[in-house]
Amino acid sequence: MPQALTSPEGIPLATVLRLNAERTIDLERYEEDGAFDRYGYLRDLADNHGADLARVIEIADLLGPEEDFDGLVTTIEDAAEGFGFGASIFD
Repeated sequence: MPQALTSPEGIPLATVLRLNAERTIDLERYEEDGAFDRYGYLRDLADNHGADLARVIEIADLLGPEEDFDGLVTTIEDAAEGFGFGASIFD
């Protein structure tokens, strides 16, 4: 059985490609935050907050790409304080 390709963090390549394809915000905005693409931004966001990347991706999927710099950040910050549905990303 062939192995699925994954990112160094263990995220399936298909998910990485999907996340980048679903991007609705100009790529330059992600680059301003030091990321090469949407996936890199989500990875950095998870790393910077000590959150689980797979769960950050799940929340990003629920909120949609238009919330990457607003609702997603707020959800992760609230979760770090133990509030909201995102709190489980720190289990």
